[in-house]
Amino acid sequence: MTPREVARVHFPNLAPTLLADRSVVAVTPAGGEPAWAGGVAWETARAVARSGRRVLLVDLSLEQPVLRDGATDAAPQGIVDAFAFGVALNAVAREQEPNLHFIGTGSAGAQPADIVASERWQRLARGFASEGALLLLFVPAAALPLLTVDLAALVVAAPEGFAVDGGTFPGISARVESGTPLVAIVREGPPPAPQRSSGTVRTSGTTRRSVSVAQAMAARRRAHSRASRTGVAIALVVVALAGLAALLRWSLGGTPGAPVVVSRDTVVAAQPRSAGGLYRPSLAGSRDSLFYSIQIAAFNAPDRAVAYLRDLDEDGLGGTVTPVALGQQGWWHRVVVGLAPSATGADSLLRDLWRRGSVRRPNGTILRTPFALEIGRVSSPEEARDSVTALRRRGIAAYIVAAADGTARLLVGAFEDEDQGRAADSLLRAAGVAGALVPRAGRRP
Repeated sequence: MTPREVARVHFPNLAPTLLADRSVVAVTPAGGEPAWAGGVAWETARAVARSGRRVLLVDLSLEQPVLRDGATDAAPQGIVDAFAFGVALNAVAREQEPNLHFIGTGSAGAQPADIVASERWQRLARGFASEGALLLLFVPAAALPLLTVDLAALVVAAPEGFAVDGGTFPGISARVESGTPLVAIVREGPPPAPQRSSGTVRTSGTTRRSVSVAQAMAARRRAHSRASRTGVAIALVVVALAGLAALLRWSLGGTPGAPVVVSRDTVVAAQPRSAGGLYRPSLAGSRDSLFYSIQIAAFNAPDRAVAYLRDLDEDGLGGTVTPVALGQQGWWHRVVVGLAPSATGADSLLRDLWRRGSVRRPNGTILRTPFALEIGRVSSPEEARDSVTALRRRGIAAYIVAAADGTARLLVGAFEDEDQGRAADSLLRAAGVAGALVPRAGRRP
C-alpha cells in the first residue's frame, strides 16, 4: 500500500488522533524550503499540545537550524549542549504554550552525527512513553538512518508530494524499508484526485491512516427513524470504575451495575476463565479471522466517544469504543468499526465508507485488533439481534459474529493486545457481565 497524502491546511486537524498512541515521531523535509517543513512541524506540535497532550519539539537540523524562527522563546543552548556538554534538558527547553516545550539546536562544536546517533534518545523515548507524552523530532532526511531511537511514525513534509520509491531521498526510503510507519505525506495543496477505472476508485492507503472527528452523512441520518437510531451502539467506554458508573447513569438514566438482560435459554456460556483470570487465546491457526478494523475517531472524553458512535449510522459494521492508555494523560477512547480478515480488506471497507460519505476522506486508521471479549452465544440471528439491542440499551456496544457451528457470537470491543482486553473485562464484570478474551474470528453477519 502507498501512503496517503494530506494537504497542509488539514493536517493539524488530523495530527492529535493520528499520533495519539505514538510516543516518538519524526517530521522530515522532502523538497521545498526547509522553513516550509519547519512550519509543518510547529503546526503538528501545537495541534497535539492543544488537544491536552504534552509535547517536546526538538530541532535536529544541526547544520542549518530551522525551527528557531517559529519559537516564541528559545534558550541560547540546545540539544547539542545537553547531549555533548552535559547541560540539563530542563535548562535548554522552553515552554511555548501550555503542554508544548521546544529545544533548539544549540551550540556548534559537536559532530551532528554523534548527537543524532546518541543512545540517550532511547532513554528519552522510554520516559515519554511512560508519561503518555509525545517526543516530536524535526530531522533532515539524510540523518534519519542515524537515529538510534525506534520511531513510532514518520511524517514527510513535501510541498510537491513524495514517492517513497523515487530514490530522491534515500534516507527516508531506508527508514521506511526498515519498518518505520510512514503515516502521512504533508503537501502544499490537496493530493491529486483519485483516478477511476472500470468503476473502481483508486485511493492511496496505508496500514495506518490519519484520524479526526468524521461526520455521518446528514441524508443518511434523516433516512433512519428514531427507533433505528436508538439501536445504534452506545459504546462500551473503558475508563476507571467510577467513570463507568457515571457513564452508564448518563447513557441509561438508571442503575449502572444492573446485569444485562439476555434470555437464559438462548445464551451459550462464553469460554471459561483460567485460574489466572482471563482466558488467554492463541492466535495461531485461527480460522475465519476478523483481525482488522478501522478507527474513525478518538476522544479524550468518554461521553464524546459515546455521542459520536451513537450518531453514526453503523450499517452493521460492528462499532465499539476501545481504550488506549497514554500514561498520565489517562485514557483515550477509539471509535472503531469494521470486521475485516486483512488490512487490504479493511482498506477496501474504508474506501467504501468514503464513497458513501459515512467517513470523510482522508479520515480513518486501519488497526490490527485480533482480540475481543465474548459475552455469550445465541442460537439464531434473530436472537442475536434481540440480545445486542438489549445490551446496547444498557450502554454495552456488543456486535455479532457468526460462528462456524451456526451460532452467533456476542462480542464486545476490538483490542490490539490483551492489556486492552483486561481493562474492558474488569469493567464489564463490574456491570454484571462476564466475558472471555477470544480471537475475533468468524463470519460477518
